[in-house]
Amino acid sequence: MFCYLPISSEDATNKLDFIGFLRENIGEASRVKNSSLTFERYKKQLLLEEIGEEGQKMLKNSSVVIVGCGGLGSIISNCLVRAGIGKVAIVDNDCIELENLHRQMLFDEGDVKGGLPKSVAAAEKLRKINSQVQIEPIVAKVTPENIEGILKGVDLVLDGTDNFDVRFLINDACIKAGIPWIYGGVLATHGVSLTIIPGETPCLRCLIPELQPAVDIPTCDSVGVLGMVITAIASIEATEGIKLLIGKKDKLLRKLISFDIWSGTYQLFEIEKAMDCPACGKGRFDYLNKKNLKSS
Repeated sequence: MFCYLPISSEDATNKLDFIGFLRENIGEASRVKNSSLTFERYKKQLLLEEIGEEGQKMLKNSSVVIVGCGGLGSIISNCLVRAGIGKVAIVDNDCIELENLHRQMLFDEGDVKGGLPKSVAAAEKLRKINSQVQIEPIVAKVTPENIEGILKGVDLVLDGTDNFDVRFLINDACIKAGIPWIYGGVLATHGVSLTIIPGETPCLRCLIPELQPAVDIPTCDSVGVLGMVITAIASIEATEGIKLLIGKKDKLLRKLISFDIWSGTYQLFEIEKAMDCPACGKGRFDYLNKKNLKSS
């Protein structure tokens, strides 16, 4: 590479290596080949002082699992694949239905007609968006039997589910394995999110020690959901995830954010770590051990 900046050509070449440039030696010169236009893809993100070159390199070397590929999961996966996360696994066993389309932003009418599982259809779309990311669709329910294998070796887990039994299972598995995870939930026009780091922050069971009977809990099936609040909460989850993956823990919210997009109001709640928490306090993983799991 021949450089006209006030740094050496070799220094410039080395600086470009982190974003996937390929080098080939021709005589005494080194030519940089950028067949996939990696720099062009991420240049606006690289300009951010919050991320920069080192942050982008860390994203490229990161792996995440997104559990659920409905409203939240489809938007989270879209955000993270576009941001350049190295490996993204998407776990979901449902197929796409027409009533999904008002809020599940990756999918269209052709996907409904095709009858593909959500994780497979999402992977096909996302590979077209960013071919540099390794995307693994996992067509499965998350269960006590398979969750530890699914999460093995990953850096972060993100919640795209609509099921508290599964969230409690994720919480158990992540606390046990020491994997950070981000809880998110939406209902009607309201959404919440909490970033959970084992050993550092409260966990989901500090916030909700036990589940209420399902008959008492409103759901999107009973009260509906506005698509825009899903986009907002998914974006918060993805942003918190990026902070974690690039080592910016000091920038995390570390509080439960509660947001109503219709009224335009939000609150941050300090959650105390419960010393008698069954999961992070006592190391008792009821859902992982199938004692309380109703449905996944």
